[in-house]
Amino acid sequence: MMSTRDNEPGARREQGPDALVVLSQLALDHMEQGVCVYDADNRIVLVNQRYLTLFDMSADIVRVGTSYREVLEHSARRGNFPQDELDALYSARIAQIAAGMPFRTEQRLASGLVMSLELKPLPGGGWMTICDDVSRLARLEAELCLQTERSQHALANMSHGLIMYDVDSRVVLCNERFLKLYDLDPEIVKPGVPHCAVIEHWMSRGNLPGMSNDEFYESRLEDVRRRKAKTLLVMRYDGRMVQAVSRFLPDGGWVTVHEDVTERLQYEETLRQQNFILDAALENMAHGLAFYDSDMRLRVCNATYRKFYRLSPEETRPGTHLAELIERSMAKGAFSSEYSPQQLLEAACTSIAKRDSSPMRRRMANDTVVSVRYCALAEGGFVATYEDITEREHAVEELGEQYRRFDAALNNMSQGLCMLDSSLRVIVCNRRYLEMYGLSPEIVKPGVSMREIMEYGCELGIHPNMTGAKLYADYVERLREGEHTLHRHLSDGRIIKLNHKRMEHGGWVVTYEDVTERHKAQARVAHMAQHDSLTDLPNRTLFREKMGEGLNQVAIAGGAMAVLCFDLDNFKTVNDRLGHAAGDRLLRWVAARLKENVGEHDTVARLGGDEFAILQRGPQPQSAEELARRLVDIIGHPPPLESQSIHVGVSVGIAIAPDHGLDADELMKCADLALYQAKARGRGAYQLFEPEMEEEARSRHALEQDLVGALEGREFHLVFQPQMRLDSCELTGFEALLRWKHPSRGFVAPAEFIPIAEENGLIVPIGEWVLRTACAAAASWPDVTVAVNLSPVQFRARGLVAMVTSALAEAGLPPQRLELEVTETALLDDSEATIEILHQLRTLGVRVSLDDFGVGYSSLSYLRKFPFDRIKIDRSFVGTLGESPESVAIVRTIASLGSVLGVETTAEGVETEEQLDFVRECGCTAVQGYYFGKPCLASEVGRTIERLNMVRRVA
Repeated sequence: MMSTRDNEPGARREQGPDALVVLSQLALDHMEQGVCVYDADNRIVLVNQRYLTLFDMSADIVRVGTSYREVLEHSARRGNFPQDELDALYSARIAQIAAGMPFRTEQRLASGLVMSLELKPLPGGGWMTICDDVSRLARLEAELCLQTERSQHALANMSHGLIMYDVDSRVVLCNERFLKLYDLDPEIVKPGVPHCAVIEHWMSRGNLPGMSNDEFYESRLEDVRRRKAKTLLVMRYDGRMVQAVSRFLPDGGWVTVHEDVTERLQYEETLRQQNFILDAALENMAHGLAFYDSDMRLRVCNATYRKFYRLSPEETRPGTHLAELIERSMAKGAFSSEYSPQQLLEAACTSIAKRDSSPMRRRMANDTVVSVRYCALAEGGFVATYEDITEREHAVEELGEQYRRFDAALNNMSQGLCMLDSSLRVIVCNRRYLEMYGLSPEIVKPGVSMREIMEYGCELGIHPNMTGAKLYADYVERLREGEHTLHRHLSDGRIIKLNHKRMEHGGWVVTYEDVTERHKAQARVAHMAQHDSLTDLPNRTLFREKMGEGLNQVAIAGGAMAVLCFDLDNFKTVNDRLGHAAGDRLLRWVAARLKENVGEHDTVARLGGDEFAILQRGPQPQSAEELARRLVDIIGHPPPLESQSIHVGVSVGIAIAPDHGLDADELMKCADLALYQAKARGRGAYQLFEPEMEEEARSRHALEQDLVGALEGREFHLVFQPQMRLDSCELTGFEALLRWKHPSRGFVAPAEFIPIAEENGLIVPIGEWVLRTACAAAASWPDVTVAVNLSPVQFRARGLVAMVTSALAEAGLPPQRLELEVTETALLDDSEATIEILHQLRTLGVRVSLDDFGVGYSSLSYLRKFPFDRIKIDRSFVGTLGESPESVAIVRTIASLGSVLGVETTAEGVETEEQLDFVRECGCTAVQGYYFGKPCLASEVGRTIERLNMVRRVA
């Protein structure tokens, strides 16, 4: 019988968790307002990060399931209101909520912030509160001239390059960073120089715009003529990428900010993909959104808006007037009958005219209530929001021309910036700096010392396990070293990069950059480099590193360490029958079982495909054998996949350090040899390495080398074993059996060399030689068949049907005189493809038999998928008929099955008259075995036929 090992599959990743839930929480967490939703029992069911930030509350306490009373108690402990007011505040709020009407209130926190709270009941029970910071800046900076002077310092020391042009396209100002960024000459690029001269000098320094020089110059002229704001990505003279963002000013000039984005570009593709997902999430968000122009005509709206008002995309095309949208919605019955179209339009017009963005409640026909806000836009038109969307604060009025320029340069930076004088007091800082640390502009303002800011930050819990005094002392010590960069690890997990630059007249310019995602990405890359993407187990690289550490410990401190190598049995069958997704689930299940059954300090790794390994410390080999025994049993009983039971197991090879060596490669080789021996024992077993296995491996390798030249050296020959019909004792044919006579080894048993030939692929040319030789020999026989075994490997090779056709034609043998024997293993490997090939062979007229039935899975589905001409009962059952009741039952069952299906059943290995009588009694239709004679050479077939015909006549 020919057999083969399962091939290793490729791994395929599954989809992750529900993306919509994650993105909904992400959108909620990035709202400007704080939101907290309570159920009918006054317990939290939903809360966003902004709510916690506004009240400085902990996510470990204020979370899903926390009661409203507990929230107020925690808020009081945070100092948001006096604790002696807790009971009265709680009673008043609960009474108002119980009244079932929405209400608004304000709360002044101990920090000086004023919070606006809007509490409203929910239709299905429960209620929600929406909070916003309504504090205003107390005042603007007192002296505009001082700010202008300071802005010059900030511009000179900021990490971004900046250049500003006037209405005549001449340079107004540029900072040193801009000149250094592009290696420009300050004697050429200076105030008064025309735009074209700057571009010409910029290109002469080797900077590349990504297009030809003429195209770039014409493009920039067109941008200036059209006052078109633009973002460009250009390549610096040294290959680094710089992003240039141009914005035009009301006076006709423009400002361009230049930022080195080389590192950031590495992450843009990931961010772009996330933006695609976010766009989809916003389109399907629970809140409606619509924009209108100054003529009240629709410009854009989302799907939720159309759903609220029962409007189709065709009915909400851009340009449709608000009055027409209201009428269409009313006609479709979206609104309750208490409204008229004119009332709704007038209410919208009044709100827009008064620039009143307070919410208006609309009860819909299906009893849902939509909260509508109309927010007039400064440039004309308005935006309408639906379902609890609160308008964002309008920007404060523009300051003066000089302050606006300063604001454009400072507050549009992606980085935080803080300028300190020589006494480490704040001269100026931007909004981004305050946002990064969650600092109040009422506290962090010009004149405040960095020590006070650090003490304030520690009170807010920004810096974990640190006091303001200690933080400030460390900071001053670092500044003594001169210009430097440091990283702050904040309590919320963010990492802020601080870059310090000295100012010419004393003091410092400090820039702040959030590098959290960059560090996370680097950590993820480092993790992925050492872990398997499917199971998250250590990969081969990390496993070898852990093995080296373990072997060093054994060598230095003594003790023992076991290496266990695992290989799944029949895994390829699962992949082929159920698909790679099911195979991946099985691999993850196996990985979980391995991790569950090892010790805390042991290492489990996936080496690739269906190969796993474990490093285990402890008393050896007892610990390793106990673990292997347990895992063989557990993995041998996997759960069903795709609602189908599966048959897999695991083979384990074990090597022990220091007994089997202290070298990692040597130890792995020993474990692999033991694994090979475990699989050779029939799989589903474990084997401890033994020194003689190396000699067996060398011997097997030598046999494999000899096998390569055996076919060309004509060392193979065939013998033929007769097959007899039981009812008439008639000779029906011969089975061709392969024999190898080695020049020095002598006869080599098929059980030794056929598995090797199947593993290295030599079985394909050897099998073809067997078929052609058998057909040629049978062509000279009387009208009897010749049976030839096919290996599973031959089915996976291309051209099997063509090869059979060629062999029959070459020998001149009628197809009906050829019988091909197939094992269950061939069907298991790829049953659908194999069955198709068998049908093609049947079309030729060739007979097909199922060999060794009963020793594998014996799946009746094969007999249903393909009508075999014969079922052959394995010799192992016939040889134990007198000893094993199970063998008796199996032979009777297979014979009965053949009778019912109308298929011939041949019992192999009949050697005695008692066995012959028994298989006849069981209902078998044919036999073969030594009882009728040993296999003979092709030259002896004629005499064998005469002898058996004589026996038949005598009988």
